[in-house]
Order: sequence, then structure tokens, then C-alpha cells
Amino acid sequence: MSNALNGPLDEAKNKIIDVAVGLIIKNGQALLAKRAEHQHQGGRFEFPGGKVEANELVTAALARELHEELGIHIHTSQFVQRLTYRYPEKTVRLHVYRIESFDGEPIGREGQPLHWVSVGQLFELNFPDANRPIVRAAQLPRRYSITSNLMMPEHDAIPAWLAEQVLEKETDAWVYVRLPNVSPEIYEDALRKLAMLRPDLNLIAAWDAPESVNCFIRGRHLTHASLLAQTHLVRHSERDYWFAACHDEQSIKHAEYLGVDAVTLSPIFTTPTHLDQKTLGWEGFAQLAQLSDIPVYALGGMQVKDLHDAYTNGGFGIAGIRFV
Repeated sequence: MSNALNGPLDEAKNKIIDVAVGLIIKNGQALLAKRAEHQHQGGRFEFPGGKVEANELVTAALARELHEELGIHIHTSQFVQRLTYRYPEKTVRLHVYRIESFDGEPIGREGQPLHWVSVGQLFELNFPDANRPIVRAAQLPRRYSITSNLMMPEHDAIPAWLAEQVLEKETDAWVYVRLPNVSPEIYEDALRKLAMLRPDLNLIAAWDAPESVNCFIRGRHLTHASLLAQTHLVRHSERDYWFAACHDEQSIKHAEYLGVDAVTLSPIFTTPTHLDQKTLGWEGFAQLAQLSDIPVYALGGMQVKDLHDAYTNGGFGIAGIRFV
């Protein structure tokens, strides 16, 4: 089960405290506050935010808390995830939103020290236990690329062919290397050569790729069928990621149960490879995305211009093969 929920939950005896949390990102850095020593989980870093009052909308609480704590006015906030964590003394439910646009320069209006820290360095810091999944979510890209195997090249040409499929040479690019029709040996060799050719990429392997590829990859991707067949997931370190393909509420809820980091939800539109598959459209996507407590990528006919629609409809980002 997801590590966001620890132990059986009896709400009558252990009331849940709802907290709005801001994952504030600027120029590749995240804004952190440091808790006072006398506070619960004192001395640790934390993401800014605060308690949601009775009958208050979470987004309203987020805007209020960030203004009270930091003196900023947020423009937009993008839902990331919901996390429920049970401490021995209380249970908190974190509603996490990513914020990249705001007015004002953050200051610790309550005397709390503030720090801008590179997103990649967040793993090295000491956070309250409930905040650890936010550190993982902070690493996720807005665009999740998937390779195509429609025109399978010769074995020796695979790495160069794969590298050409990444539209932008960004150092934070995450690419799911989907080569379902090759042997495990060829797949491993392709990942090894691609990692050498493009060391800037975060490579995601197929869920059933051999263990020998672990030194080349950042995570693994479950197909819809393999997701539903899993009863648990294995992580070799906190920096290992799991993605999964979802099409409906059942698969989304199972992904949450397993502790998957993010899911692709498809198809939004008709694609050349799935001409006869029923599409969700943005309305169907929004209905399913709001059921998810973890980041959701819109998949199926996506282009860069669709990022805004994905955000508007509750998505975290877009995934696809042919970004243009």
C-alpha cells in the first residue's frame, strides 16, 4: 500500500487535519521554510502552507496561508497530490499544489527562516515524514516523453534513433523507452548506449525489464494490464520512480494503492496507433483526474499547446510520442 497512509485510520478517534501545501518553484529551485525547534517535527525543513479552516476551500486556504506566512499573492496553483499520513499523535492530510507564478518577494513573516534549494537537492534534506513524497513529486517533469517503435531500426541504430525522438534536449527530460518487440538483451544494450549518448536523460524502463538495467534508469513504467496484476512494488532507493498507464477509475485507485508516483491517463484524443479506441476528451479526463490523489499526465494526441488544457482539467502535465 502507498506509504502516504500509515496504519489503519479511525477518523472518529484520530481526526484528520487538512493542510494546504505550496510547492513553490522558481528558476529550478524550491522554497522551503525551517520549523522552529519547539514545533512538531521541529528543526526540519518544510514546504510552506497551513491548516485548512472549517468550511474553507483548500485553494482559498493555500492563498491565505502563503500570504500570511510569506507575503506573496499567488496567480495560479496546479494540483499535484493528496497525502494522508498518520503520526503517533495526529493524522494530517496534505493537499499539495505547485506554484510558479506569484507577486511579491517571499519573506518569513512569522520569523521562520526561508531557503531556496535546487529541486534536485531536496532528497538530501531532513523533512517531516509526511513531506517526503512531496520531495519525490517535485522532481517530476511537465512533459513525459514516450518513444515510438512504429519504425524499428536495426539493432546498432537503436540508440541514435531513440535520441532523435526527444524533441528538446533538456537536462530534466524524462523518457519512457518503449521497445516492446525486442529481446531483453537488445533492450538492455539500447538503454546502456542511450545512457552514454544522452546522460542528461532520466530514462524510464518497461516494468519487466531485466534488473541489470537499474544502473541506467530512473524508474519503471507499468502497462495497464501489468498494473492491475501487481500486489506490491519494489524500490531500490528513494529516488526510484514508478509510472503506470491508466484508463479508468479502477486502475487509478490501484495505482494509488500500490504507491505509484504518477500515472498516464488515456486516450484523450484519437491517435494513429489507436484509431478505434474510445477517447476520453477533456471532459472525461477531468472527471477521472479529480479522482486521483497522485499526479496525472494526459496522454493521447497531446501537443505542447495542450499543457494549459491539461492543467485546467486537473492534470499535472502531458505525455506523448509526437510532441510538436
